[in-house]
Amino acid sequence: MTALTRTTPPASEPISLAEAKAHLRVSISDDDALIANLITATRMICEEFTGRALITQGWRLWLDAFPGNRLAWWDGAREGAASKLTVKRFIFIPRAPLQSISGVSVYADDDSSTVFPSTQYFVDVNAEPGRLALRNNASWPVPQRASNGISIDFTAGYGATSAVPQALKQGMLAHIAQLYEHRGEGLRFNGDALSVKSLPELVQALYQPFRIQRLRY
Repeated sequence: MTALTRTTPPASEPISLAEAKAHLRVSISDDDALIANLITATRMICEEFTGRALITQGWRLWLDAFPGNRLAWWDGAREGAASKLTVKRFIFIPRAPLQSISGVSVYADDDSSTVFPSTQYFVDVNAEPGRLALRNNASWPVPQRASNGISIDFTAGYGATSAVPQALKQGMLAHIAQLYEHRGEGLRFNGDALSVKSLPELVQALYQPFRIQRLRY
């Protein structure tokens, strides 16, 4: 099992209130709070649909165990450590673009943690999604805690607003316009009415080239 939690929210949104109002052709301030909420909501849906982080933000990935098994590749089991052939040496980080990994911790059964030294792995920020790669002569430690035995803290995002791809921002604007036009028609921020399931076709078309394949461990 895996879990992903945001540890540091973005300091700003990829679209300003002024940009959104200009796109909507709204000049009055009566709906500023609503439009600001729509910017945040559509950004979160964009991130969920694409598997990306837009503005720089911090995340923590939880894993029950490191990927791969510790059995021989043939049927049955044998004594001794797993060979390099039976251990997956990469962990894909499920938010792109990856900027950095600040720490990997392994948990004991009493919930105490030990830092896995950064000298034992390489951080691949050029791949999408980014990867944590085990060094050639290193091996994954074994967590004692059966659930959430490993945590990986990382930073992802394009950085500044100006670095976010224009197609993603245009998709957000189109989504904001659709939601603003249909405001009052059962719009909910925590229900199915506002989710990736309800994305307009135009928005999906703009987001699709940036979508990261869902990952399994």
